[in-house]
Amino acid sequence: MPSIRIIDSITAPGSASRPNEDSAGGNATCAFVIDGATGLGGTSIVGLHGSDAAWLARFAQSTFEELVRNGRSVADVVRELNQRAANVVHEAASALPIEAWNLPIASFQMVRIEGDALVTHGLGDCRLFLVDADGAVIETSAIKAAYANERDGARKAIALSGGFATHQALADAPVVREELRRRRAAYNQAGGSVWTLGTEPAAADHLATEQLTATLPARGLLCSDGFAALVDQYRRYGIADLVRAAGDTGLAPLLQELRHIERIEDPDGQQFPRFKVSDDATAVLFEIVA
Repeated sequence: MPSIRIIDSITAPGSASRPNEDSAGGNATCAFVIDGATGLGGTSIVGLHGSDAAWLARFAQSTFEELVRNGRSVADVVRELNQRAANVVHEAASALPIEAWNLPIASFQMVRIEGDALVTHGLGDCRLFLVDADGAVIETSAIKAAYANERDGARKAIALSGGFATHQALADAPVVREELRRRRAAYNQAGGSVWTLGTEPAAADHLATEQLTATLPARGLLCSDGFAALVDQYRRYGIADLVRAAGDTGLAPLLQELRHIERIEDPDGQQFPRFKVSDDATAVLFEIVA
């Protein structure tokens, strides 16, 4: 039976003035990364950890570490997690109406040992990069090529809002915020295409699951999209190169390089369109051995 070992992990907020809305963790059979979606200007419902997204990221982390055990499906865990979160949110709201766009949501990607198999599960736009013993590269996300849609949307938002010279986060611009609210209100709805961690147990029915065929030992990275930007948006690394660099130098220098790109090389977002100067960035470096 294969085993998983976490070698290194790192997480950092995109701005010192905002809470970190990412988290990561693992246990004897899995490793995962979670990316809470920054709120869109609504009133905080739960009122913990600086934002509802930060609360959900930490709530999901502790729930995964508690419930992801041998013999229990990840879909079942996601269903219970979202039901628990819904109970907290609706109790905190005290029967007041909650706009659909203001409900806390989060993406995640997980690697798990299931018997003799290596499996990944996810919702949203977090990323898995894996390199096996033969040098074969595996990369996936629950929403395929989400980074391309993000880039296109950010390019339009910069044009509409005046860019980072006016707003450090483009979602603060009213014209951008209203469009983002409209889109987010459609998440976790019957017939919709985007499902997440949050308050809808039915998201478990839309879990993206893939069995991975890899020659062991294998090394990989689980990343929030903010960290995966080194590959997906900024093209500073190929997947194998990023995994190798993480193993050789650790994750901290890679985070420093990421922030240098965002704050020194392209602070106005013209070269690399994005919704924030810097997003929260989280990565877990892990190894799978036979």
